[in-house]
Amino acid sequence: MRMKIGTVVSGRNAFQQRDAVWARDETDITGKTRYMTHVGSAQEKSGKTVIAASQQHAARTAVVNSPGDVDTIAALATPPGTGGIAVIRVSGPAALELAARVFRGSNLRTVQPRTAHFGKVVDEEGSVVDEVVATVFHRPSSYTGEDTVELSCHGGRAVAAAVLEALLRGGGRHALPGEFTKRSFLNGRIDLVQAEAVADLIQAETRRAQKASINQLEGRLSGYVREVRERLLQTASILELSLDFAEDDVPLAEPAEHRMNIEKSMQAIDALVKTYDVGRTVREGIRVVIIGRPNAGKSSLLNALLGMPRAIVTEVAGTTRDYLEEAAIVDGTLFRFVDTAGLRETHDRVEREGIARTMAQVREADIIIDVVDGTSGTNTEILLREERQWLSGVVSPDAVACIALNKIDLVPELAGELSVSEDTFAISAAHSLGLEKLMAWLQSRARDLQPELEDGSLMITNTRHRDCLVRAKEYLGNALETLDRGLTEEFVAVSVRNASDALGEIIGEVTTEDVLQSVFSRFCIGK
Repeated sequence: MRMKIGTVVSGRNAFQQRDAVWARDETDITGKTRYMTHVGSAQEKSGKTVIAASQQHAARTAVVNSPGDVDTIAALATPPGTGGIAVIRVSGPAALELAARVFRGSNLRTVQPRTAHFGKVVDEEGSVVDEVVATVFHRPSSYTGEDTVELSCHGGRAVAAAVLEALLRGGGRHALPGEFTKRSFLNGRIDLVQAEAVADLIQAETRRAQKASINQLEGRLSGYVREVRERLLQTASILELSLDFAEDDVPLAEPAEHRMNIEKSMQAIDALVKTYDVGRTVREGIRVVIIGRPNAGKSSLLNALLGMPRAIVTEVAGTTRDYLEEAAIVDGTLFRFVDTAGLRETHDRVEREGIARTMAQVREADIIIDVVDGTSGTNTEILLREERQWLSGVVSPDAVACIALNKIDLVPELAGELSVSEDTFAISAAHSLGLEKLMAWLQSRARDLQPELEDGSLMITNTRHRDCLVRAKEYLGNALETLDRGLTEEFVAVSVRNASDALGEIIGEVTTEDVLQSVFSRFCIGK
């Protein structure tokens, strides 16, 4: 027996909801099993499906155009290539049956959960593919919240591919990117912030990025957002309830109390928004854009900073037509160095496009290095004064920028003529001279951009989270204006509800399939 559903509904610990009724076809090896749950009524609001959940569990909402079947999926969970072991993950309603069909050893259908079993994987013809260790997890106590089996085989490409092929031929479907984590979210094992933290943790390149991801994975950010959202939901509920007692002329709460709750929520949201600039650089790295006129030595400086010949260097002005980006970790800080096209007046269409891209990079930069050809003037002080004037017309007044006077190997006296300045450095990019002071300055600016935070401090690193917080703050600003104008509770409640929904989008309690697609498309296959 199979049952169709029109909307995917998932709450915290969904499998344990007391008011939910789950049904599944245990015998379908292809995994084409469908779940049905009853969690009260649903109503349409602002283009989102809103589910009335049980009192104990907040329902997560999602618009799903075609929920389809809940397949049993399989994929390589470890990086492709050669290694000691490879792990193939199987998850879904028929995971135990599917794994048992290709596994020779213990009966995986009946073994205890969270146990490991040595055996062999065989193909359709019964030929041994590899010796493996099968680890079994039962729902809901697995990564996905579904029955799951992880097969650890030898880590060769051919071996891992053959084990996966046996599972797919046995009736499994190859998992989509991020599908295991998406199921974990839909089954209430994690919220959307934690799901995104999984991807960030995998991609973390520094210790700080790893710690920020762990904080979010542990639910600290989610708890903070959920607390603010709960306060707003209570405020909105009281405002809406007041409408039912409007004729009694007895307010359930004074306007001053509403204002206090709204202002308190705004302050909490604003405090979180202010951490984004730091969080972004922790997650993405500090963007250092190298600019200057053609043939000043920008590409040579990029190569020197990276310690390898990454950019093409010639004596021909205008060699670099597009920007070139490379990452480097220096003393635990991730820098993204960007070489750019030289800035000058030109009628060449290709070069003009390169210059436009350079200016776009300047606007996105955290730090700017202006490379100056030290041989282009006879007087160093005049050269630098003219360069600073030129630079002021290129970058914003509050930009973090320095000047690198290059090619001192050709004019050694330039270093002696250079006035003492904390943002001007005499270097030879071609011979890696003077780079120590420049790197020390970069690291000092990096510490300004990434100040040390106390252990457990909350920080947002994700643009989506920042955008939702900003929208929530704007809605609350509208609510305060409505209070000031003396309008009825009805109008205030609309803005407060909108703010609550914006916060709900962060943790996934209010979301759409488009948002989920955007989030989980970042994941690799197998996670």
